[in-house]
Amino acid sequence: MFGPDYTAGCPACSAIADGFDGFVVHLANHDVMLSAVSRAPLSKLQAYKRRMGWTFPWASSHGSDFNFDFDVSFTEEQQREQGIEYNYVREAPLAEIPSRTTADGSVTFAAMSGTDMATYTRERPGMSAFVLDNGVVYHAYSTYARGLDGLWGMYQWLDRAPQGRNETGVWWRRHDEYGQG
Repeated sequence: MFGPDYTAGCPACSAIADGFDGFVVHLANHDVMLSAVSRAPLSKLQAYKRRMGWTFPWASSHGSDFNFDFDVSFTEEQQREQGIEYNYVREAPLAEIPSRTTADGSVTFAAMSGTDMATYTRERPGMSAFVLDNGVVYHAYSTYARGLDGLWGMYQWLDRAPQGRNETGVWWRRHDEYGQG
């Protein structure tokens, strides 16, 4: 949601967070804790959280391997020379996939996050679930990419609207940016 080299959170991830921010309290009262984790330093996360008016717990994994361990963060070398494996698919090295720069909104989202496309795409969305059982933490579930669609509150509503998603390109903004052109 917020890489260490971003100046603002990812607009797509921010839209997802807008949706889950309100129900965190309901989960907590059902013995489920939701927490976001991003690689940006904690001070950046806290400032952005204040800007967005969010209340959910948000931790920084800056300086750790946490996001790398769950295959949602990648090094420049992996991206440039080896290609990365994300969502159980091996991608070619970045230089070999020029169509990506315009096809999926990465350039637009990178600019909205204050970085370039290569840096932006080294951070990917994912969700993992863990269970604490007798003092031992177990990794119980992970999903990536389109597997996160169910968490996008706005899409659940748009999918049921008369015209559906009715999308043409990147149309959403952070909730505090509508009306700004």
